Parts: sequence; C-alpha cells; structure tokens
Amino acid sequence: MVIYTYGHEYTVSSVQKTTGEYDCYICDDPVNGGFCRIISIKNKMLFPELVRWLSETVNPSVFTDYIEHFIYKDTLCIVMRFTQGVRLSEKLDMEAMPLAERLELCRRILERVVLLDIPGYFLDRCLDESSIIVSNDLTVSFNYAIDDISSTRECDPMRKVERLMRIMFARELERKVPDELIAFFNEMPELMKTDIIEFYSRYYMMMSKLTERDAGSEEPKSIWFRIWNRLKKLWSVIKRVVMFLLLAAAVVYLVFTINTSGSSNKKSPNFDRIGTVIIDKNR
Repeated sequence: MVIYTYGHEYTVSSVQKTTGEYDCYICDDPVNGGFCRIISIKNKMLFPELVRWLSETVNPSVFTDYIEHFIYKDTLCIVMRFTQGVRLSEKLDMEAMPLAERLELCRRILERVVLLDIPGYFLDRCLDESSIIVSNDLTVSFNYAIDDISSTRECDPMRKVERLMRIMFARELERKVPDELIAFFNEMPELMKTDIIEFYSRYYMMMSKLTERDAGSEEPKSIWFRIWNRLKKLWSVIKRVVMFLLLAAAVVYLVFTINTSGSSNKKSPNFDRIGTVIIDKNR
C-alpha cells in the first residue's frame, strides 16, 4: 500500500491500528529517511478545525518531528517522525543505570524538548517512558501517539515532565539522596508554574552541582557500607606495600647473585682420591 501526496509517496510498512475514526500506519520516510507514523483521520467534519489548529500551533521549521499534513482519499493525514529502537521504559527495566547516566539522559530529553520547541499537545504525548527512544550513546528520539488528536487536545505537559522524572529517579527519591536532587523535587510545585525552558535551566544548575562533586558515587552511609568502603581502601594500601616488598626482595636477590658470581675463584678441581685409591701428589 502506498499513500501519495504532492511530490512524493509514503510506502506503508505496517498497519498499527484501524478504527471507524482513523487508521494508523508506519511508513518509509521518503524525505528524511527512516520511518514515519501517519494517522489518517476519516471524519471530514473535523478537517477545518484540525487544519486551522495545526497551522496555528506547529512551526515545522523548528518542530522537525512534525513532517506535514495533507488530504488523501477523503482523509486528513498527519505525518510524524517514527524511530525504532529501545524504549526508555525497557532501558530502565533491563539496565541498572547509574545516577550520573540517568542525570545526563534526563538532561538530553529536556534539551531536545527545548530545541524542538514542541507544542503542548505533542509534548504531552511524547513525554512517556514508552514513547522515548534511547540509543546506546544516549541519543534521544521521540515517538508521538496522537490517536486522540481529533477529539481532545487539552493537556498539562509539565505534569508529564514531573512524572517522567519521578520514574527516572525513583531509587534516589526512595533513599532520599543526594541532597541537591531531593531539594529539586521539593521545589517541584513551584517549578510546575514555570515553562519548560526555565525548568531545564533549573535542572541543569542542579545537575552541575551534583556532577562537580561526583554525585554518582553517593550512597546511603550505613555501618556496613562504611566498613566495606574502609576495607577496600585498606586492601589498596596493603597491595601497594606487598608489591613494593616483592620488588625490593627481587633487587636484593639480584645484587647478591651478581656479587657471589664475581667473587668466586675459577680454579681447577682438586681430587685427593678416586674411590678407595689415594692419589700421591708428590709423584
């Protein structure tokens, strides 16, 4: 199946969903390469409102995850980028990501949101752990499930930001460390009243403080943790001392061997007897 528009065509790779109101397809992206998701809305009565709203809300030159919209066979098609890969929800479940890595990943998510200037409705739909794609080098991409775009576009995206962060830093919130991160979450009611740019700025300052003092190594300081930490430090010292003693012993042995070899006399063997026969040296 192929969906045509002016100047190019979208080859359908798979059908994600089909209802009486819309169809959803995964297609090859002929413009940018890779894949895209097309939602094909069937209700013609919604076309004028949706087209007007898209024209007023979306700036495709900045919000590049939005590709285009067009009419095809009496349906309104909205085209969004689609990325295949590991979802954030899967990555958090499969990997014990250290705090430093999660801090950086969260920063990249917020940074991409700011750079794309994602409109509120689309931001609300992409800030879900199952809609965020993370590559091995922590490159972030978004997939947009906009199945309800024809019915409701009211949303509160900052609440989705808070929810996502609570999922990513659940371990730290439970342990209540480190202090800077906990203080940031304590300020969350105030931060929810700001926009995403201010939120990112405050997050970046908090992360910088943590990074400066190597926050990734901070753990709850129980007595067993402290004992184990001291044993590891003590073993490191003992290992250096043992290596030094072994090296010193090797040097002493080498010097002794050289001196012994140099001072030995190179004389012929002197035999007084052979078996029971005595050798007379005067003869």
